[in-house]
Amino acid sequence: MCSWPRAKDPTTGRSVLHGRRTTALTSLLELTAWNLTRLWLGRYYRTYPATVQAEVTAALAEPGHFLAGPALPVRDTAARPRRGFTVQDGNYVSARWPGDCHRLAADYLALVRSYRRSPAPSTAESGH
Repeated sequence: MCSWPRAKDPTTGRSVLHGRRTTALTSLLELTAWNLTRLWLGRYYRTYPATVQAEVTAALAEPGHFLAGPALPVRDTAARPRRGFTVQDGNYVSARWPGDCHRLAADYLALVRSYRRSPAPSTAESGH
């Protein structure tokens, strides 16, 4: 299933998502895919007992920190990345499904560009 809610902060023992707002594959999207394909693919989309949304939500500090976005997602494009849905919390950005990939990429790029790191000191400046 998802590895990020299972990743633990060694100092607290809590999920690295605890205290963050996030999104992920929603139960509606996951179960819809399963119901539309189960006659051909069997349990392909139901390989775990809990949905992604249920597992991620259980790892959060509050259930309301999971943001599902619009119930009927619209696939984004490079020309229209704002059709996608993402959640940003500090330096963390999440999306729900491959149809959000252009927005996720644009938001991630904006986040990286927002960090203006000062140049490393030269050897002469550092006294070496």
